[in-house]
This record gives sequence, C-alpha cells and structure tokens, in this order.
Amino acid sequence: MVKFENIGYLWFFGLVVLLGILLIYSRKRRKNDISDFSGRVLAPKLLDGVKPHRRRLRENLLLLASLFLVIALIGPKVGQKLTEVKRMGVDVIIALDTSISMKAEDVTPNRLERAKYETGKFIDMLQGDRVGLVAFAGISYLHCPLTLDYSAAKLFLDAMDTGVIGTQGTALADAIETAMKAFPAEDKKHKVLVIVSDGEDHEGDIETAARKAREDGLIIYAVGAGSLTGAPIPIVDPNTRQVDFKRDRSGRVVTSTLEEGVLRQIASLTDGKYLNMSTNANVFGKIYDDILHIEKKELRTHEYSDYQSRYQVFLCIGLILLILEIILPEKRVKKEDRENE
Repeated sequence: MVKFENIGYLWFFGLVVLLGILLIYSRKRRKNDISDFSGRVLAPKLLDGVKPHRRRLRENLLLLASLFLVIALIGPKVGQKLTEVKRMGVDVIIALDTSISMKAEDVTPNRLERAKYETGKFIDMLQGDRVGLVAFAGISYLHCPLTLDYSAAKLFLDAMDTGVIGTQGTALADAIETAMKAFPAEDKKHKVLVIVSDGEDHEGDIETAARKAREDGLIIYAVGAGSLTGAPIPIVDPNTRQVDFKRDRSGRVVTSTLEEGVLRQIASLTDGKYLNMSTNANVFGKIYDDILHIEKKELRTHEYSDYQSRYQVFLCIGLILLILEIILPEKRVKKEDRENE
C-alpha cells in the first residue's frame, strides 16, 4: 500500500508537464530558426559536429529527472505490514437521489451538489463506523460498498451525478432494498440508512419496503432536498451549452417541488426521523448525534501499517539523471581537436 507524505505538492507535476511542452516547442522552434537563417544546404555545414539526438537525449534526461525529483518531493511511503484493526461502530449507508430533478436550484448551488457537500461533511464526522453509498433514480445500485476508508468513500461520492443512472424516476423502494442487501445479512441491528431525496415521482411499494427494513432492524433517516415552493429544472444543451428548463408535453416549464409526505412515511415506519435540508442548518450533525447513541458492534478491517519512506530511491534516480544531462556533450569531439589539446 502506497501513500504520500506531502500530497499538497502534487501540483508540481503540472510544472513537469509544462516543461515537457516547452521542450517540444523549443525543438520545433530551433529547427525552424536554423532553416530560416541558413537554408537547407548550409545548415548541415553550420551544425557539423553537433549531434541532434544527443541534444534530444539531454532534454529527455532533464524531463525524467524533474519527474523523479517531484515524486521524491511528495514523499511516497510504502506500508510494510497488513494488520487487523478492530473498531466499534455501526454500518451506515447513504442513498443519494441522482434523478434529474435534483438539479433544481431551490437550494444553493443545487439539490444534488448541496446533498453531496453535506454528505461529505457527514462522512468526516464518522469515527469507526463503516459507510457505503447507494445511487438511485429510476433504478438503484450499490455505488460504494461498506468501508472504513472514508477517503475512498468521498471519492465515490464526488463521482455521483445525474448522469450515473440513465433511467429517470425516484425508485425509493428499490433504493431501500439495494441498501438492505449491502448490509451483513446476519445483523438485525447496528444498521442505519440515510436517504437524501426530493421525493418527487417516487416509484415502487414504499410502505412494504419500509416495513421489511424495520423487521430487518434497519433505521432510516430521510433527508428532504429542496423546498416546498419548488424550482424549475435546468437543462444544459451539450452542444451549444445553452441553458433551458425541463418542460412538459404542452411546452410549459416544469416546477419540481419537495414531496415530504413519502419521506416522512419512510422515516416513521422505521423509527427514524425526517429532516429538511433547506430548513435545518445541521441536518447530518443531528443524525450523527443519534448514531452516537445506537448500540455499537465490533467492526474488523485490515489496514497497512509500518509505513516506510521511499523518497530516497526517486531522489537518487533523479539526481543521477540530472548529472548525466549535465555531463553529456552535445557535440562530437573530433580527433584533430583532441590532438590539438
């Protein structure tokens, strides 16, 4: 397992890319300048003794040296031993609505982005609890299995968008069933599902799914995304990038509103809570406070430990390449030149 000590220096790779672009540009410019100055006939005589391939080799060595030195700068560390880690916590799955209506902008910047931002903060609060992600629209799927790796979970969260599921709708019942399958089958407690949705155009037998979840020991918190007054759904043309709004068959702009009734029903049937994200400033903080009082179970995971720095290898390679770039001559030393010396 590899991690980096100075991850903040990753932007230096951009300088390496810029250096590569400048070297390519320099090669083309040099070739054109020589041709313009001396012409094709005189150029070989002026460059007698110069080895173009050596100059390119020196430039490549400089580029490679820069790359290895930047890798050394960010400080790669390698985990030497895989150990079992035991923690006390609960299993939490967050089901996020990715239907097109989540693009409505009645919360800033829009329902989905606000939900992702608040969910990310919630993941940062967790300590010892496993977390997973379910994406749903017209259908649902497990986007991220239960994990103690919160950084990985947040990467999966960032990738969630209205385009991840092509089938439109709000399959709340299917999302509940998908989440239930993601929890360990033997557990009848220690399980929490957080559904973040606007509740609009919901599909499936929600009451049956919620009751089944309660029988399985699952507590559901429903978080409403949006407002009761609603907002139009912006549609961006992929070709012109012009923004219009979703319209019905009559051509009228559709207003998407938060449907609290179904979300309240799901929460009440599973002894959970319903919270409105637009009216509660700390929705996920309140959910986390409740989770702290839920009975914990022992969670086991394997993690790498005994990390050792390995920047020295890259530093040595970078310095060797840099020295080779400095000492490698561009010109061929003629025999008569040696004799004159």
